[in-house]
Amino acid sequence: MLTTLIKTQRAQFAVLAQSWLESGAVAFEVWENETMLARWPTSVCPDEPYLMAQIWGNDDILGELRIYGVVGQAHETRLTSDAALIAQLHQLEGELRSMTADLVASQDQLVALYQLSQSLRSHVNIPQTLQRVVAETVRLARVKAGFAVMILPSGEPHIVQSPPNSIDEAFIWQIFWQAQASEQDVMLGNESNQSELPPGVSNLFFTPIQVRNALNAGIGLFNKIGASFTAPDVKLIHAIAQQSGAHIENVLLYQESVEQAKLQIEVELAQRVQLQLLPQQLPNIPGLDIYAHSRPASQVGGDFYDFVHPPNRPFIFTVGDVTGKGLSAALLMTMTRTAIHSKASFMPNPTPEIVMRNSNEDLYEDFTKVGMFATAFIGQYAPEKRQMLYANAGHSPVIYRPANRPAELLQADSTPIGVLNVSLCRNHIISMMPGDLLIIATDGFTDVRNQQEEMFGYDRLLDLVNRQAHGSAREIATRLFDTISQFGSGHLQDDDQTLVIIKGV
Repeated sequence: MLTTLIKTQRAQFAVLAQSWLESGAVAFEVWENETMLARWPTSVCPDEPYLMAQIWGNDDILGELRIYGVVGQAHETRLTSDAALIAQLHQLEGELRSMTADLVASQDQLVALYQLSQSLRSHVNIPQTLQRVVAETVRLARVKAGFAVMILPSGEPHIVQSPPNSIDEAFIWQIFWQAQASEQDVMLGNESNQSELPPGVSNLFFTPIQVRNALNAGIGLFNKIGASFTAPDVKLIHAIAQQSGAHIENVLLYQESVEQAKLQIEVELAQRVQLQLLPQQLPNIPGLDIYAHSRPASQVGGDFYDFVHPPNRPFIFTVGDVTGKGLSAALLMTMTRTAIHSKASFMPNPTPEIVMRNSNEDLYEDFTKVGMFATAFIGQYAPEKRQMLYANAGHSPVIYRPANRPAELLQADSTPIGVLNVSLCRNHIISMMPGDLLIIATDGFTDVRNQQEEMFGYDRLLDLVNRQAHGSAREIATRLFDTISQFGSGHLQDDDQTLVIIKGV
């Protein structure tokens, strides 16, 4: 079955293969019953496939596509879409062959209909498809001119004519809306409605095309050569309209799958960029055991942490969370991190309060324009006093557990960055003697839900910190992440989970 399809559509398969090779694939293969039917390029002999997608037809597996040299969800989605399109191509091929076999004896024009459907397969956008449909239908139906009309998915109206400018577009829209309202064909040219035709038009037939369960397209033909439109003409045009609607739906499906694949690739790239912005090495600060990690969700978000320790300058760190998700949050996260980092690095005598105040002044207008904000925690270590100076702009949870007391939440004393044009943050001091523990997390920890839709919450987190406080910073972080994962099993992680742990040693 696929063997015949490859023979008749080898050029289209080659175009598809070339697209994969240009995307980084090493080889593209088509298989049927464990037999390879075709491979591009023929000179390559790859090992086991990285990705495979089965081609289904009538509840049976027709074959499979194999791609070598690329991996990832975006490529898998694209390959699955290509397999679905090939299955639809195979189904359409079978339907067209059956239709031709049944009607060729009584209607020679249906052979040309088959050729039309074949030619449409090389067109993957709506304007080209409509132009081809009109030109071929004019030829097959033996009329002097025709047009096609469609309301595109964007809502934009689109008209093509063959030959161009053959009839007034206002009249075309009049016929289109008449057919859409009645959900029936429009035929003009007999004695009763001859006066409704514009000058130069002797007869006209218009049939609507159903695309995705809506009559939002149609084909119109006028000035039939030698006679008016007959029943065989109408039957042929209906067949053309039906096949054109199916092809348009396939084009829309293909375009959507390509856009989804592009978007997924862009999101994955943004995730990689976001992770690269995080510190790649943990700082080595005498008297402190430090560990930090961020576990991204399925999409990019607004969590970040940063360490600033240039020579002859105090050690400053920050943890933040921009509201929302997606690329907008990721962009604002980058802006916030950069603003805080630059001020902590270059301001004379920086303190958390001063860094927070100046960062808020720089970012307030940008956050206000988009209606977003960012929580932030900034800490500064004073090694000679074994103390941590900090400022908190709306960030939570922040947990402090002295060596001799239970864990407690450190409350913020200011609104997040971008809410007010002034920062209300003040410097606060906590001890970082041996055994003292400071944990700054993002709400991806407290907001995670279990299968009963219960949130993990602050009480569970405080209890967990008390039970794990004897471990190293890395051990505590590992246990926190493991516990959160077990609690939220059965739910997709929908928010980044970021953690910085500092322990006095």
